[in-house]
Amino acid sequence: MSATDKISTCRVCYNSASEYPPITDSCDHEHNICRACVVKHIRSEIFKGNVVNIVCPSASCEVVLGYCDVKRLIPADLFERYGLFLLRQVIRQLEDFRWCKRQGCGWGQEHSSGGDEAPIMTCHACKFKTCYTCDVPWHEGITCEEFKQQMEDDPHGAANNAYHDRHTKQCPKCKWPIEKKDGCEHMTCICGFEFCWL
Repeated sequence: MSATDKISTCRVCYNSASEYPPITDSCDHEHNICRACVVKHIRSEIFKGNVVNIVCPSASCEVVLGYCDVKRLIPADLFERYGLFLLRQVIRQLEDFRWCKRQGCGWGQEHSSGGDEAPIMTCHACKFKTCYTCDVPWHEGITCEEFKQQMEDDPHGAANNAYHDRHTKQCPKCKWPIEKKDGCEHMTCICGFEFCWL
């Protein structure tokens, strides 16, 4: 049996495998993790929201996988999701970017024409109007201040705000809203920042 035909044990699942893909060109360790375990590791990181700093799964390696490494190692459907998460993380850093508030649209855009001075943002995809300042569907016929006052005065709005205040917090780093349903108090945001819920 030649060295290339060698079947050995994966360092993660301890199953025998014949394919141990190189994870990155920068890794200087032996390739001893099977493809299935590499894919599981990357999938886990993607679903935790960590798409920027996916580290090699080898215990002693801290090399971060690049975009091309991830593309080479995972199936196309998972790579598509990775790409969407990566895009959203980059977009979230744009100060003037807002998502369309029409349910089901999923489109977003930068609103650089006036900001708070011209708060109506019309979605390029569906033409739905969103208030740039309040980040809600456009409140026709009233100012942002009047809208905020109505939200405070409206009992249904107050109930929604109370629920929101009890069950969500903004990530201290990127300000993304995080909802806590159950589990421990340790939170990890999709930007990678970790904090305590308490």
